[in-house]
Amino acid sequence: MQDAVAASPTISSVWGIGEMPIEDLNNIYANEESQWMDVNGMRIHYRDEGDPNGQPIVLIHGILSSLHTWEQWNLGLTNKGLADTYRIISLDVPGFGLTGGPENPDDFSESLLHDSFSQFISQLQLDDFILAGNSLGGYISAHYAANNPGKVKKLILIDPAGAPQDLPFILSLASTPGINSLAANVFPPFIVAMGVKDVYGDQERITKANMDRYIHLSLRPGAKQAYANTIAMLDDKNSKQAPLNFASITAPTLLMWGEKDIWVPATLSEQWLKNIPGSTLITYPDAGHVPMEEIPQQTLQDALSFINLK
Repeated sequence: MQDAVAASPTISSVWGIGEMPIEDLNNIYANEESQWMDVNGMRIHYRDEGDPNGQPIVLIHGILSSLHTWEQWNLGLTNKGLADTYRIISLDVPGFGLTGGPENPDDFSESLLHDSFSQFISQLQLDDFILAGNSLGGYISAHYAANNPGKVKKLILIDPAGAPQDLPFILSLASTPGINSLAANVFPPFIVAMGVKDVYGDQERITKANMDRYIHLSLRPGAKQAYANTIAMLDDKNSKQAPLNFASITAPTLLMWGEKDIWVPATLSEQWLKNIPGSTLITYPDAGHVPMEEIPQQTLQDALSFINLK
């Protein structure tokens, strides 16, 4: 609760009722690298950094997060000491970060997420790129790679969602009928703070800047509705117990997983390894659901080793 109170700008926002103006959020969380793209009636916030002629790498964040989760990877990939140069593209998935959701909340769906990402890639005219995704972003990445086998050069899935599972407690609570409708209007920051603590394997690694960012972006106008819609979408998907369907992926695939992940347990990696031909797995004993944010140097080193593997 203390984290939520400290990061909330008003008394009403402490209780999940108030919002932060989008102008204030843009001033804090957009930067000189920020760009905007119109897709499906939404303004996708993204960054296109590094060497414009380098190997493109596209990074997709997970649920309740934003492109900022990759900032330490971005710093490492733009290091001029690397043998190869990279063009790093990260985006705020519809419903999250500075992007926001569709004008009509009823239009939010899994197909909207997949179609919006596909259009995003098409407008950038990307081919033969490396794709990395975490959590929900891992699921979006796998779906894209399965349906566009000629475009993805290598695929990195970090604690990906998508295999049948029970939702973590906080998301399960928020998906309960009645509570889900309430969450679309009232999503207290202390719930977000609890979620951030859940996804780290070691809570001592949570910086104040990261905690503030998660809380601030949950106060973006429309964020509560988007969060509630996403949680309901995941609950519906999990209730169907549909197996993974990514056997058509042809890109070499690396799975990275935090062994302390309580949101998408590492045991689910077995289903991914069986479903994606030739995929490999690296696990991190002391990390949780967002190892690229929690232990960025180690995970980036492993990612680069995989990328450079001939």
